Amino acid sequence: MRPRGTLVLKSTYAGALTLECSGGGGERADLVGSRCGPFAPALRLLAEGRVAVEPLIHARYPLDQAAAAFEQAHRAGVLKVLVEA
Repeated sequence: MRPRGTLVLKSTYAGALTLECSGGGGERADLVGSRCGPFAPALRLLAEGRVAVEPLIHARYPLDQAAAAFEQAHRAGVLKVLVEA
């Protein structure tokens, strides 16, 4: 990672994780991450219709407009943008 860069971590790993961060010259860096929770309960709630997902979808784009979809997804306040084939 370059100095003052951003490290993005995305994981579905459920175990403990150690990350060695002491290398380099002490430059500031941004750390962004997310981890998924347990899938089984989430899938059950979705299947039972107990989670309203439609309000989370801000826009839908056809595949040939995927670049515009990514631009939309980067806007503040946008939760979910779908690209549909």
